[in-house]
Amino acid sequence: MRGLSRIRALGLVVGAGATLAVVPVAPATAGTTNNPLTVTGTVRCQVGSAESLLITGGGESHGASVGVGGRFSVVFGNPQLPSVATAQVRCDIAGNRTYRSTNFTLYRPVVGQVLNVTLTVL
Repeated sequence: MRGLSRIRALGLVVGAGATLAVVPVAPATAGTTNNPLTVTGTVRCQVGSAESLLITGGGESHGASVGVGGRFSVVFGNPQLPSVATAQVRCDIAGNRTYRSTNFTLYRPVVGQVLNVTLTVL
C-alpha cells in the first residue's frame, strides 16, 4: 500500500472485506444426494404365495417381483433415513389376489449400502 493515502488504503481494505462478506455460504449437503440404498431379503405370506411387493418409505416407493424362496431386491435412489417403511405384499391364495401389509424400519446399515430384511405378512 505504498504510495496510497491511508484513506484510500482503508477504502480498498473495507471494500474487499465487504465483497467477501456478501458471498453466500451454501449449507453442507455431503452424503445427501445420489446416496442409494438397496433393500433385499425374503418375504413370506402366512397364507398363499408371495408374488410381488411395493415398499414405500423414505420419501420413495419401489416395487419388485418376488423370486424363488421369496427373495426380492429394490433400490432406493436417495431415501430420507431413518423412516418407517410399509411393504404391501401381493399374496395369491387359490388363484385370488390379496394384498397384505407390514411395516419395518428403513435405515442405512453401519456397513455397506444393503439393508437385509425378512418380512412375513398375515
